Amino acid sequence: MGEENKEEKLNRNDIGISGEFYMAYILSKHGFQVNLTLGRTAGFDLFAQNKSGVNMTISVKTTYKRVNKFILLDKKVETLINNHLYYAFVRLNGLEGVPDFWIVPSTIVAPVVKKSHEIWMTKTTKSGLPHKENPLRNFYLIPRYNFPDDWAEQLEGFKDNIKSLEELN
Repeated sequence: MGEENKEEKLNRNDIGISGEFYMAYILSKHGFQVNLTLGRTAGFDLFAQNKSGVNMTISVKTTYKRVNKFILLDKKVETLINNHLYYAFVRLNGLEGVPDFWIVPSTIVAPVVKKSHEIWMTKTTKSGLPHKENPLRNFYLIPRYNFPDDWAEQLEGFKDNIKSLEELN
């Protein structure tokens, strides 16, 4: 059975839980105390505490395919800003791949997602019609016209960035 057929059997919930457990593993490996909320808490998936005793919450957003360029978010992320709330964007890279992840503070995610959506709303569809408002937002894992000009550099800084969480005081 090819990878495409195997992917069809994975549901979104399983993909999401895989990302949560992967990030719990990565954080634990780096000395964090980690608890999974397993869907019992709205807005985040992990409670974590670094070696300095600083508590943080992490919302894990996961995509399966290696080719995915963005991760869908709800518009509520535009208003969720907290110095101890982080997003872990996980790309599993299929069945055979090694996952990639980006740790991004909510203080970055909220304004970038909001501004990019505002820019997107000023553009038209391929057929020339205006975009319709919807509750979904895209968080791009690649440079994109409606994201900051230095987005590639910012992403590089967020990739595998456990250090930002370790250094929280």
